[in-house]
Order: sequence, then structure tokens, then C-alpha cells
Amino acid sequence: MRKFLAVVFCLAFFMTIFADDNKDRLLTVIFTNDSHGMAWKDKEGAGGLAAQQTLIDEIRDEVQKKSGNVILLNAGDITLGDPRSNICENMPMIEGMNLIGYDAMTIGNHEFDFGFEAFKRMQEKAKFPFLSANMYKEGGTEPVGKDFIEMEYDGVKVAVLGLTTMETESISGQGLKGNLTMTDPIAIAKMQIPALKKKNDIVIVLSHLGYYDTDKSFDGYYGDNYLAKTVSGIDLIIGGHTQRQLENAVKINDTYIVQTEGLGKWVGRVDLYMKGKKIDRVEYKAIPVNLKDKNGKLIGNKIKENKAMLHMLEGLKCEFPTKPIGKIERDLIGGNEAREKEVELGDIITDIMREKTNSDVAFMNSGSIRQGLKKGTVTEKDIYAIFPFHDTVFTAVLTGAELREVFEFFAEKKGAGEAGFLQVSGVEISILKGFPDVKIGGQKLDPKKTYKVAFNSFIANGGDGYDMLKNVKSKKDTAYLVASILIDYMKANGTFAKPQGDRIKIYKK
Repeated sequence: MRKFLAVVFCLAFFMTIFADDNKDRLLTVIFTNDSHGMAWKDKEGAGGLAAQQTLIDEIRDEVQKKSGNVILLNAGDITLGDPRSNICENMPMIEGMNLIGYDAMTIGNHEFDFGFEAFKRMQEKAKFPFLSANMYKEGGTEPVGKDFIEMEYDGVKVAVLGLTTMETESISGQGLKGNLTMTDPIAIAKMQIPALKKKNDIVIVLSHLGYYDTDKSFDGYYGDNYLAKTVSGIDLIIGGHTQRQLENAVKINDTYIVQTEGLGKWVGRVDLYMKGKKIDRVEYKAIPVNLKDKNGKLIGNKIKENKAMLHMLEGLKCEFPTKPIGKIERDLIGGNEAREKEVELGDIITDIMREKTNSDVAFMNSGSIRQGLKKGTVTEKDIYAIFPFHDTVFTAVLTGAELREVFEFFAEKKGAGEAGFLQVSGVEISILKGFPDVKIGGQKLDPKKTYKVAFNSFIANGGDGYDMLKNVKSKKDTAYLVASILIDYMKANGTFAKPQGDRIKIYKK
């Protein structure tokens, strides 16, 4: 009788295990990326942590009613954007993410823009871990964050590995000072992913490498697509850094890649439907957060703002001065459109840089013009909100040959929608088949002549691939903040002068 009962018990036990291994499961991964300090909604009412929290809570409730589980992640660059967040050294984002209940974030290159001490304060205040398996403090022995986290949901084991672009060494202030040491993220992934896959059912890479159309960026850094091609065992890559709006998940081998434009305007949702402990199908959507189309019509559903979040943000008292300093009679476009073409705001900014420094030529990368200006009254806050970074103005004396090298590199990036697309002043550039014809002051560029040039600190340090500017001996930091000289100009003139356009002409044939 005892033997019979033992057999029955064993059969029941193994049947339970077998049934458990084959039952349907749902794991929903909610994510944001490249939030850049946008804790509040923008002028159009889009984005903001309060609306994000409402949306995320709704998704959690929906998934839990289906007996599923939710993991909430951020792919880095939560820092530097809205001037209110800048004033409070990004504590609004940290406190807001704590309130929403994030599980982890990857360390982005902009996390150090307020300095290493401010980064440590953010890290200490956060109730979630900062991940990066390939980032170390100076010397390369002490990690800056955790490599990965491991969790279990309804019997399914999940690992999340963090990776950060090696570009951080050359584009972040702390990297340029030598306070950070980056190792090859692809090599780290090849080493860590197999070990994580052995212990876990699902492996997610929380990546701040960027998504590109080719294996490498213009600057020579590998991105998420190359990672998926070369490292097996990754189920999902949640990306950031390039702010690429992927309307559909990209599948490379057995790996799905997702990413959004960021800036708090989107919440990504990836539903992993599982048979037992294996993924059966994947559904992805990028959900707009109170975005409107060009006609002002709401895209998707109206999302209410969470009152507790609004109360918390108000209590931080990070408000920027809102006293009017002038007005404009027309909208001035910035953001992603400036990455693809000359825009009036870019003409204005570079004209003021050139005038302020008494230079022959001025230029800046379009990725530093994060957003535009709406017509009407303009405040200091509005001007600071244009620029996500604390760029200063550099000057240098360059030969025509050195300038041509800059513009030839720019011509390679034309139409790519990249942040390295230039806005210019004092120069006319006609690009045909990738070759630039350049005139300065109406005269053809003389390779032997010298020109005084003004440009922003980001590309002065080799940002966006402009390495030719990195080692220019004559360059000097004027310490003029780009935002500040625009504010001074508007205070003195009451508005921005209408600039002459058609400085950049791109011919397809």
C-alpha cells in the first residue's frame, strides 16, 4: 500500500511539474528611454511623468487581471533636458521613477552631465539599480553600476544586462576628464550572455548603444543591430541613445529590438506570450503620451495626470524664472526636423554665435537643438528648454583646408537624420553626390586662408564624429553658454531678427 501511494504521489508530482512547464504565461516589459529630464509635460501637453504613471498603472492592472507579470525598465539618458530638472540636478526624474516603481535602468552617457558627485547622489536616491556591465571608474577596476539583475516571475527566471556605448569616454564630461573607463560592450555581452542564459529563461539587454541602419554609427561605434547579429541568447534588446522611433520590433536572428523617440512622449510595451518557459510570440507597441499630430489632433487616448506625481514634482520647487524677455511672430522649428535640414532656428543660433565672437563662420550640431519655440511671448525658461546640454561656445582659427574637412564629413551625414547634421552661419554649402562646394562671405573657400570659426563645445570635443576638431590647438572655450547668449540677444532686441536662409543646399542628382 505504501509503495502504491508513493508511486501515485510521484506521478502527481511529475504531472504537476509537466503541466507547470507547459502552461501559458504572460510577461509584459514596459520601458522608456532617453527621457532627458522631461519630468513635466511639454508646451503641447505631451509626455511627463504624471501621465506616464497613469498609463503604466493601467497596463499593470490589465496584465495582472490576465495573471501576467510586469517588469519596468529604462534604457538610459534620464538626465539633462527640461531646465527644471537641470536646476534640481535631475532629482525630479529619480523621485518620479521611484514613485512609478522602476525595476532598473541602464546608465546612459548623459547621466554624468552634472558631474560625478551629482551622479552618485542620483544613484543613492534611486530605489532601483543602475546597470552597466562595461563601465568602470578611472583605472578600470571599480564598476560604476551593477552588471545585471536577475528576477523570477511565476516560475520564469529573467536576467537584465546593462550595456553603455563606448562613446561615453569621448562625449561625456567625465569621460573626457578620464574619470570613466569603458570596455567593449560586444565583448562583454559575448562573455556574460551565455552564462546568464544557462541560469535564466529570458535574457534582456537594456542597451544604451544605439540603433543604426548599419553595423556601426558614423562615429564607428557598434549598435544594437550588430549586437543581435553577433551574440546569441538575447531574447530582447530594449534600446536607447539614438532615440530611434521603431514602430515595429526589429527581429534579428532570435532577438527582438525595440526603441522609441524618448523625451517622455512614449511608453514602450512588449508582451512576451509564453508556452511554459519559452517565448511563443511577441507583441510590441509604442504608446504615445498625449501627443498631437500636425493638425493639433490627439494621437491615441487622452491620459490623465497622476495627482500624487504632480504633487511630488511641485514640492521639489524646481521652477525656472518665467519672466518674459521678448516675443516672436512665428514658430521656430527644432528637434528631429533640424537633424535633416537647415531650419530658421539653427540660422538664428549660429548667427548669434558668430556675431558674439566676431567670427567668420559658425556652426553647431543639430542634435543640440532639442526643441523649437512657439510664436508669442518668450521666457528664459523657453530658451533653456531648446538646449538639452550646457553647451558653451568655442572659437578657433582654422585653415580653409581644415574647414573643408569638417564640411566633407558633414556632407557624408546629409539626409541621415543624424544629430551631426550641421546648422551654419557665414557659409554657403552646396552638396552634390556627397561632395560639398563651400563659399564663405560669398567667396569660394580658400584652402590656404585662415578663418575665425565658432562652434559649440559638444563637437569641439569630437562629438558626433567631428574628431578633426578634437585636437585643434587654436581652439578656446569662451565660456559663453549658447542659451545665455540667445537670452542676452533677445533681452537687448526684444525678438530674433529674421535670418537669411538657403545656406545649405542638397542636390539629389
